[in-house]
Amino acid sequence: MVNEREYPPGKLERVQALELDMLIQIDRICRRHGLIYWIDGGTCLGAVRHNGFIPWDDDIDVGMPLEDFQAFCEYAKEELPEGIALHQMETDASQYVLWGKLYHEGTTFVESDAWEAGCDECVFVDIFPYIRLEEKKGDHGVGHLRRTQLWTKLIYIYRIKRPTVLETLSWRPVAQLGWSVIHGLLRLTTTQEWLMHRFKKACKTDHPSEWWGNPSAARPYPFHESTLMSPVELSFEGHSVFAPHDWNRFLTDLYHDYMELPPVEKRHVHTPLILDVGDGEVIDLR
Repeated sequence: MVNEREYPPGKLERVQALELDMLIQIDRICRRHGLIYWIDGGTCLGAVRHNGFIPWDDDIDVGMPLEDFQAFCEYAKEELPEGIALHQMETDASQYVLWGKLYHEGTTFVESDAWEAGCDECVFVDIFPYIRLEEKKGDHGVGHLRRTQLWTKLIYIYRIKRPTVLETLSWRPVAQLGWSVIHGLLRLTTTQEWLMHRFKKACKTDHPSEWWGNPSAARPYPFHESTLMSPVELSFEGHSVFAPHDWNRFLTDLYHDYMELPPVEKRHVHTPLILDVGDGEVIDLR
């Protein structure tokens, strides 16, 4: 697997159980208020290929149209059960990502980037707001996504001096030097709040198209409205949850031949540096 650290016996299963608990809460609130959501990325892949988690996967991703995400944030303040809380950069200065994270409080799940950013993460579920994209010259909104992702990357560089993304590069020392220079310049000349403001401004358009995308994703993947909207139900670990309307097109766009298992060396996991699944045992995997 793409990680030198491995979960101690039983811990990955406990992480998955906590994440499933949070997904059930998201589904409950969204159904109650008629909000649109769908299981995103590898979570959708897991539902289709494994009827639940990809066996080695340790996260859950959820997507929502921006307006539904904003409504969910308001409902979550009152309707999430004790011990589960929504964290965002706007309300939690320690956050280093632009999307929402649902935390299972009383746990610890600190990844390498979170450690560098000084963010005390819990076991979490990522909630990605999707925006309607502006299409120019038939680019399906790719240009719009690249504009938003510029600010996503700048915030990432602002918060993280030594990123894991550089670890696999053969020219890592040069890349790290360049990264450190930009990190230092950003720290001297701007603030996280200003960068976040620029990101939000880049997300807006006066000419929305039928294409949607995650403005904070690492790569510009646009999806047509017919692929995402009017989500359909799929089974995930025995629970009915919503997936993109055309989940086959969605997964094909992301993963191509998605039913084929990747080789072991390409099975990515997020194994944290520090882990506590709520049982009081703090495991330091540094």
